[in-house]
Amino acid sequence: MLEFASSDAVRTTGEAPGVCLLNPDTLLLSWDTPTRLWEVPRLETIDGAAISPQATLRLPLDGGGTRLLRVIRRPKDEPITILAEAGTLGRKDEITIDPDGDFEFASASTLLNGVTPAGRLSLVSTLLGMWASLFRLRLSKSYNSFLLQLVAEIVDRPKPAKAVAKLSGEKILLATALPDAFHDIEAVFIVAPSGFKRLTQLPHISKTGPRGQKLVYMIADQPSTASGAYMVVTGVRTLAIRHLPDVSTLPSLARWWQTKGKSDADLREYIIGSLARADMKSSKAAIEFQLRCPLSSQRVSGGGSLPSGEVDLAVTTARGTLIGGWYRDPVDMIASIDLLDSNGIAHPFGDGFYRYQGNVQDDGQTVPATGFVGFYQDIQSPVPILQPRSLMRLKSGNRHLMVPPAQPIDPAEARARILRAVPPQHLTADIIENCLAPVIGDLQQKLMASAKVDRVIDIGTPYDDPDVSIIVPLYRVLGFLRAQIGAFACDDWVAKYCELVFVLDSPEQAEECEHLLRGLHVLYGIPMRLVVMTRNGGYARACNAGAQNAHGHYLAMLNSDVIPHTPGWAQGMASKMGGPDEVAVVGPKLLFEDGSIQHAGMYFARNESGKWLNYHYHKGMPDQFRDANIERSVPGVTGACMMIHRDAFDAVDGFTEDYVIGDYEDSDLCLKIRKADFDIKYVPDVSLYHFERKSISTHADYMRGVAAEYNAWLHASRWADALEDLHTNGVPQNRSRKTPNGEAA
Repeated sequence: MLEFASSDAVRTTGEAPGVCLLNPDTLLLSWDTPTRLWEVPRLETIDGAAISPQATLRLPLDGGGTRLLRVIRRPKDEPITILAEAGTLGRKDEITIDPDGDFEFASASTLLNGVTPAGRLSLVSTLLGMWASLFRLRLSKSYNSFLLQLVAEIVDRPKPAKAVAKLSGEKILLATALPDAFHDIEAVFIVAPSGFKRLTQLPHISKTGPRGQKLVYMIADQPSTASGAYMVVTGVRTLAIRHLPDVSTLPSLARWWQTKGKSDADLREYIIGSLARADMKSSKAAIEFQLRCPLSSQRVSGGGSLPSGEVDLAVTTARGTLIGGWYRDPVDMIASIDLLDSNGIAHPFGDGFYRYQGNVQDDGQTVPATGFVGFYQDIQSPVPILQPRSLMRLKSGNRHLMVPPAQPIDPAEARARILRAVPPQHLTADIIENCLAPVIGDLQQKLMASAKVDRVIDIGTPYDDPDVSIIVPLYRVLGFLRAQIGAFACDDWVAKYCELVFVLDSPEQAEECEHLLRGLHVLYGIPMRLVVMTRNGGYARACNAGAQNAHGHYLAMLNSDVIPHTPGWAQGMASKMGGPDEVAVVGPKLLFEDGSIQHAGMYFARNESGKWLNYHYHKGMPDQFRDANIERSVPGVTGACMMIHRDAFDAVDGFTEDYVIGDYEDSDLCLKIRKADFDIKYVPDVSLYHFERKSISTHADYMRGVAAEYNAWLHASRWADALEDLHTNGVPQNRSRKTPNGEAA
């Protein structure tokens, strides 16, 4: 029998068990039996009712016996009589427990006395894990004090762990050695006077030392390693306890890494991955560490018949890892290109790997090579991993490491790299869907989160209640502003009933743009509003930001390279809004410089490859072409110049922002408007000049049609059924009558 203090509150009809407290609300009952117990004995009330919650643990003793432990809730109001079966001995104890009994707290030394090493491991794991959760003991000071005594009792002089670097905020990097016989680590706990917790991530085993010891690194919160704290490492039939030192000053992670001359790429990725999953400070520290301590890029150099290759694109996001590069394999020696995780384990790409033929500069010569791009979903990180590593695996069994140069941290720059990953002639829907789209989608989301309104500058006295807000996104090209604002000023209806909202999507030009607009205000006297973004976020984000800072009943979206050539254009478009045809969007005729038609409404059709694309009616035809001068409902209109009812715009949440740069957002908006049962009209009586793509052509990401291919795929995958219906049946004519504000007409 365990030597716990006896209590008058315990009365038994047989030999009494030991009874003590784990905390004021939780009782521990203990029996010693001379033989092994192979079954879990029953514990129930005297009338046969189940006791819940309860937990049982059998601890083997050195002499071949068993220490049986049971944990139950302490009765609160009335005494409880329980019937405890002691197992194979056939003994049953009837125990009555008084809620007011004077129980002592558990003694660690008594509980551990005679227990085998395997039993001690089982006890520690159970006390720190299941029992702490089941009986809600994590916040109990008395339970934590008992755990400290227990851990200190197991090892007289535990070896120290070492704090080696400060990571961020309160996170530190710990290192310790474990015997080589220590099997797979199952859990690591920090037990301190302030409390105990399990580390959320298993440690990293770096290498085996000269004495057959594993060097293990782990990340912990510095407050949890205060004086008197212990680290408890549990494995398969193994237990290690380390004393944690007091931490005063530590080198930064980068300084420690550089001073120690670290070259362990697996440890580096473990640290980065651990920080990436923590708080914001830790995430920033993961990025800083990568930038300050980059890996040396590494390619496979060959020659003659030997294979060669490199990875020049590698992006790890929250949705997976994308890599791209090339290889040469003159005599068919390469088995696969694999991706390494943070533990150095190689993962084949499987179906997410695509090849194409091309040429590459290798050793100063242009030679034929195989380009490749691959996506692996299961290697993810909320913080970009700037140098994910790959292996070229040969059929001989040899493996060659490939490390890309440090990739850009900025999501727009990383997106631009991806858009260059595959030449347009080799880009397929499968490559877009299975490789590029997940990563581009993640980067686009990050980019949108960082592209916000920085400030709003009113030039002149703004109108209180304008009929129309003319929203003009600006990106780099400001040369059309003089002509455009001059045309606005010459239009009496625009000057009287419209507000001008310019959204600057290239904030580095803010001073220049504001100076120009103030000069034009002095010249023409019309008020203007300048919305300056924090960074370039693309057409949709700029237009949505403009709408959020506009007050008109109608929103006229106008590209900066669209110039009205006659007054009355805005009034003419506004006059077609609403009415019995429930018109929510109208678009005018747009002309090229030579007077030919650029836009007379938008429609959708498949190209020769079967891809859904948007087209402009009668593009290139003369201005007076008869069919282009008929007012009619159309599937959509271009965002270069469209007017939309404010209520309808808000009802469909404005422009969708996951398209890249400036393609298909307008047709996406039109399809959302049609899905909401409103009409879209082309109005040929209104015409403006459009100097097409003068702004978008200056965008670094708009290269070689890859962005357009991605947007076309995204648009078609989202709207395939609607596009097929519009192409087959045309514009619906019998819609339910509804006004743009959602009310029945």
